[in-house]
Amino acid sequence: MTRKSSTLAVVLSFIIFMVTVTGCTKSTPAPLSVSEIISKSSEKMEAVNSFHFVLDHVGGGTPIAMGLEMTNAVGDVVRPDRLKATISGKLSGMFLEVQIVTVGEEMYMTNPFTGKWELLPTQFSVLKVFDPNTGIAAIMKGIVGLAKLSDEEMEGAICYHLSGSIDSDELSPITVSSVEGVTIRIEVWIGVEDFLVRHIKLEGKITEAEVEGIIRTLKLSKFNEEVSIEVPG
Repeated sequence: MTRKSSTLAVVLSFIIFMVTVTGCTKSTPAPLSVSEIISKSSEKMEAVNSFHFVLDHVGGGTPIAMGLEMTNAVGDVVRPDRLKATISGKLSGMFLEVQIVTVGEEMYMTNPFTGKWELLPTQFSVLKVFDPNTGIAAIMKGIVGLAKLSDEEMEGAICYHLSGSIDSDELSPITVSSVEGVTIRIEVWIGVEDFLVRHIKLEGKITEAEVEGIIRTLKLSKFNEEVSIEVPG
């Protein structure tokens, strides 16, 4: 072997050695703690411009307006202050379905009996339940005793699955009034890749009018898609 060939062989051997060592010593990122997951998710949700939601109640409903008790809601939210939804519920024992639109401070709902749009008083704002800065943020920031469960697929995404509890008082921003001193069990599913909340499950009575053992599930999807919401004509 010539001196030039020998030198080249040494150089190549050194390069191969360094690549091997670098590859073997490359560190694996440490798993995120539950508090880090919640923090990242809160930041991501506050930056969301729009999303689709499905809210379901099992074992009861939430009073909203005109004596209507909401058991299901499907719709869209556009920040900062627009919402449209189809709400199913009960009124005096009858099952009804109404449309709701919120634009700014004004909230409109179709009359359960005539179907005509009516301007409602602002005593209860449905938007607060779904607003990333009030409803969802209140839920996320008020959770205590967090534990990380096994990752699960939820709403088409692999998610961190967290469980904990929240005091009913922390939920007053989304219900206007809440029963005091009640611990609500909560589970949250947060996208591993994007840290967006895909699913929330709340178990327990939040308002005085609700029954014990009520369970709410809130599913979120279609983040940042273009949605048009206008005042009803």
